[in-house]
Amino acid sequence: MTSAAGAVEPEYCDVAIVGYGPVGVTLASLLGREGLRVRVFECERAIYTLPRAVHFDHEVMRVFQSLGLGDGDFGHTAPILGYDFVNGHGDVLFSLPMNNQGVTHQGWRPDYMFHQPDLERVLRGNASGHKTLQVDLEHEALRMEEREDWVELDARDLQTGKIRTVRANFVVGCDGANSFVRKAAGLGLDDLEFDEPWLVVDATVETPPTELGLPPYPTQYCDPARPVTYVPVAGPYIRWEFMLLPGETREEMLRPERVRGLIAEQVDPDRVEVIRSAVYDFHALVAKRWGTRRVFLAGDSAHQTPPFLGQGMCAGIRDAANLAWRLVLAVRGQASLELLDSYQSEREPHVRALIGIAVNMGGIICVRDPEAASARDAEFLARESRVLPSPAFPNVGPGFHQGDHRGGHLGLQARVRGPGGSSKLLDDAVGPGFTLMTRGDASCEIPARAGDLCAALEISRVLINPESDVDGAYSLWFDSHDCDAVLVRPDNIVFGQCRGPNAEARLLAELDQRLQVGTPPAFPAG
Repeated sequence: MTSAAGAVEPEYCDVAIVGYGPVGVTLASLLGREGLRVRVFECERAIYTLPRAVHFDHEVMRVFQSLGLGDGDFGHTAPILGYDFVNGHGDVLFSLPMNNQGVTHQGWRPDYMFHQPDLERVLRGNASGHKTLQVDLEHEALRMEEREDWVELDARDLQTGKIRTVRANFVVGCDGANSFVRKAAGLGLDDLEFDEPWLVVDATVETPPTELGLPPYPTQYCDPARPVTYVPVAGPYIRWEFMLLPGETREEMLRPERVRGLIAEQVDPDRVEVIRSAVYDFHALVAKRWGTRRVFLAGDSAHQTPPFLGQGMCAGIRDAANLAWRLVLAVRGQASLELLDSYQSEREPHVRALIGIAVNMGGIICVRDPEAASARDAEFLARESRVLPSPAFPNVGPGFHQGDHRGGHLGLQARVRGPGGSSKLLDDAVGPGFTLMTRGDASCEIPARAGDLCAALEISRVLINPESDVDGAYSLWFDSHDCDAVLVRPDNIVFGQCRGPNAEARLLAELDQRLQVGTPPAFPAG
């Protein structure tokens, strides 16, 4: 197949990304930080000015930290203080504790609410510092053809009509639910059979929401008359989500007087300024395949979840982190393409598990039959405690790690003290990349080949002893995991852990063997 009419000579890059929302910009930054030549095509001219996602968690914050950002950098951001589920009579069925007074094992608070336009502006500003990253706004992807050694992508400038042709070692679709990349690659979706239309209303208030009689934290109103979600986002921003009832149309629900009437059931509508109302179908979908040999999906192009767990964008950022370091090693010829095969095998089970939790939450919230709702209420109200444990998130699926209890889980981030005596979070002390941590009394000389691997991959080695382990967290972690050395991947997932003599050397030897160093890319740098 030839390029579309009017296409110029192909331009070359390591990775082309279609879509520049939170997932696309995060992936672009992770790759650009490593010096890869990244080309991004985004059909919109500017950041969408209204919020869509409103929540991220400590895992995502740790990814943002790796880009040099902190939780105070995103404008309107606030920790979540609680999450209540209330029935139609105003009784609290149960609450989920958020424990936001402290930090988690990732070094950050568990959960944050945020205003998406603010976050995107910060992420794009951060990405603009990477000299090898080129972003083409108002460019629509038109055609994609995968070859044995590269992918050819055509994009049209929506202002001039000019066609640009790019040949990339890899293409990643971060282009949302209606993904061009997914369709062009012939990657179908698995429908998990959750489809519910909801009216989403974003608004601002001039006074704190609690002064208007609104709850201080997210609340699910599990009322069979009409399930409703209320979310105090951050700063002046609030959100309601109203489930559409049988017979109600999108057009009817979007009429200003209808929106005002629904808000009036919650608060004085004159105290609220509506900035957006839209009807969304809440879906549960997962791509059957997340990629081919050189084309991959991330974010909503790969999976869509009901919003009740607040994990839609979080899952996409995890995708970006999981995929980025694999692409870096593949482009540099430091790993075979088989390394990319475990992207889906690791991420898909995790995503499906979280979608399952969200669907189960939806099953509690969306009960419309009054008798069934009454039975649900009686079950929860009869419990001795109405504070339920927060849902447990699984490890990643089988892939590039030791598995079982030895790999596939999140690595700890606590404070460490360096030679200069200053105390920092681990990632700030060592920087991005693989990190090998060892108990002080188990450290030993490593073979020359292992040393070469450390140099080639820029693996940071951290010695854990009473001086470096500021809060004693790592000593406790080694004890609880019964190991003397742990190797953590660039996406903060534990590759493996080992105990006994030569623990470091054995971990490095396994990493070396599993990378199966491949051939150089089709378009080497330079």
